Amino acid sequence: MSTPSPISQGSSSAHTTGGQSSNQDANQLQEPARVYDIYSWSNKSPSTRLVYIQNVDAANQAIAQLNTKVLGFDLEWKPNFVKGRPENPVALVQLASAELILLIHVSYMHTFPEKLRELLADESIVKAGVGIQKDCKKLYEDHGVDTRNCVDLSLLARTVDNPRWKGKYASPIGLSRLCEAYEELTLQKGRVQTSNWEQPLDLRQQQYAANDCHAGLVLYLRLVRMATAMDPVPQRVWYTFDVINGYLYQPSSGTLWHPFNPYYDPGPPPPPRPPRVNDGTNPNGPQEPFRGGRFPRRGRQRHPQARPLSPSATAFVPGAHAHTPSPSPSPVAGFAPPRSAGEMSSHSYTRSPAPRYPSPSAAPAGIPMMDVDEDGFPRMGRVPRAYQGKPRAYGDGGSGFGAHPNAGSDAGRGRGQGRGRGRGRGQSQPVVRLGYFSIVG
Repeated sequence: MSTPSPISQGSSSAHTTGGQSSNQDANQLQEPARVYDIYSWSNKSPSTRLVYIQNVDAANQAIAQLNTKVLGFDLEWKPNFVKGRPENPVALVQLASAELILLIHVSYMHTFPEKLRELLADESIVKAGVGIQKDCKKLYEDHGVDTRNCVDLSLLARTVDNPRWKGKYASPIGLSRLCEAYEELTLQKGRVQTSNWEQPLDLRQQQYAANDCHAGLVLYLRLVRMATAMDPVPQRVWYTFDVINGYLYQPSSGTLWHPFNPYYDPGPPPPPRPPRVNDGTNPNGPQEPFRGGRFPRRGRQRHPQARPLSPSATAFVPGAHAHTPSPSPSPVAGFAPPRSAGEMSSHSYTRSPAPRYPSPSAAPAGIPMMDVDEDGFPRMGRVPRAYQGKPRAYGDGGSGFGAHPNAGSDAGRGRGQGRGRGRGRGQSQPVVRLGYFSIVG
């Protein structure tokens, strides 16, 4: 039995290694995006109970059983799909502790539960959620409830895990994205998110609401452990606030609050937008391709060809140093000549001189005068349609054209002509014309 030579073994092993690396590269290119499991509060903490409440007394009793200093907090209300209409009031308040999840349907209650009002205003209990600034403001606008010791989980995540999250400090991070980053689970979203929260909740709505507030509790506990391990420990004011009378305040203080962290690194700015380049293929100039198709005339140059400004002026050339303007018309005899720059500057703050109008005798002989009649009224070559039948003759119901030579006779045009009333056709009184006016005989 023959044994292979070392060279042949090495070449075969090298070929095998090269094939494995190529297969690994192909697998990496074809690797699909990661699919996370669905977050479920019952799988995360099986001992937790879910309670759905539609009565004020039951809500007060359930809230009295809560014995915790940290709560997952969230709100739901019926969405409004009509533009311009105000938002619907808060319909559901969600609270989650390690032992109990409460879904309090306040839209079914005749008044807001007093125990719930006291719980939200208690500054010793943390209420954690994502982007809950707007929720707390809306809760005050709808029910007049103050909320203290609120924690925004997106700000807390940017504070304790700055290398992972870049961008503006106040930019929100979705709750589902935070779950994928720290719990490797995702929240199931869908049409239930925009469902009617004012109607009795079905099982699907209850599970969705319970997952949201419970995930806020789990994320807060994890992020707080990361914060306590930091040196120095981050300040609470960087991610914690109170909502009093609809305004954001620093915790237990009368100073207005806004999201700010002096040690936060937003990272490099985003790359600038590439400039628009015209490659010459678009005849209408540098336009967006979709805009040129939908609006072909918008943005197009109306007069792309250069035209002369006047018959006696040269064509304007872009980039030229000078341009010959059109010559001014000759002044009319009798008008004052234009003043020089020195004269204009000397009269800048004085009263302008009286204008000098040309006298009738100074009119040039070449200008034809308007033809007038014997009475001095101008003769019109054609009677405009708007003036036909005007002015009316004094004392006559008909109408005439005054002294116009093309005016027709007023004979036979009396009252009731064409209407079959009065004197009838052609039976009106005779009219005598004297210049511009008419006298009825």
